[in-house]
Amino acid sequence: MIKIKVPATSANLGPGYDSFGLALNLFNIYEFSQKKDDQFNISIKDSNNKIVNFKKEDNLILKTLLTMKEYYPDQIETKGLKIKVDLNYPLDRGLGSSANAIIGTLCGINEIFNLELNNKKILDLALQIEGHPDNIVPALLGGFTISQVEKRQLNYEKFPVSKKINILLFIPNLEIKTKNARKIIGTKIDINAASQNIANASLVTAGFIKNDLDLIKKGSKDYIHQKKRLSLNNKLNMFFNEISKMIEIPFFLSGSGSTIIFLSKKDFTEKEEILKMKAKDLGIVNYLIETQVNNQGIIINKVGD
Repeated sequence: MIKIKVPATSANLGPGYDSFGLALNLFNIYEFSQKKDDQFNISIKDSNNKIVNFKKEDNLILKTLLTMKEYYPDQIETKGLKIKVDLNYPLDRGLGSSANAIIGTLCGINEIFNLELNNKKILDLALQIEGHPDNIVPALLGGFTISQVEKRQLNYEKFPVSKKINILLFIPNLEIKTKNARKIIGTKIDINAASQNIANASLVTAGFIKNDLDLIKKGSKDYIHQKKRLSLNNKLNMFFNEISKMIEIPFFLSGSGSTIIFLSKKDFTEKEEILKMKAKDLGIVNYLIETQVNNQGIIINKVGD
């Protein structure tokens, strides 16, 4: 049996739209085994141990498996294949669940059928399925990552993040579908907005490399996607705008939302009280998770039957 832990990821980080990614110490767990019977099965449970069902067209584990089967028809055998998944954070909250499923499946199938795919091949396949690289790269490699796609070629760089930087996730009980969040951005960008995002993304990059939260804070504002995505939910939009006046540490909409990610080198106790109070005022049901950056990436273990 192959057991795989895939980290949750936070993409964009303000101005780094479709490029920046951050791996977190929060994992979904995948188990792959090959039995002697002919039954193929995918079992997915949430953090409350409840079965999660997907329509066939929405099941990225199945889609990823079928994509791999097209490339390696003689090496992959679905008869007797069992895939068990334990989800430890909610879907559609901007924590990279799609990339998580894709990377977890690619790596699990690679291991159990001894395909010997390297990271480049895994990421190329993942990009083909996911369509953008910001979550898939940190899900596989960990750390703070910068990704770029040019002429269908994926280029990326990974930077380890200091353990002194703590992460707080504000996770509302609000779903935002990535499809809707991408559609609302539109196809045209003002040149001044693009110029400001380039400058801010440079500051955020320097901040992570230098372990400087002040630099990250200075570059944290986005001019392309974040405001538009927040407009998908009035309560979340109000919450984000109001806490920006109350909290001095850097924070961003995580991916397409609805999760908001906060960075600090200090204890979050005071900040948590502020967030809870403001969320209560606006009627936003939520929960908070404290974690850190995961610099290792995916964790793969072979377990004896």
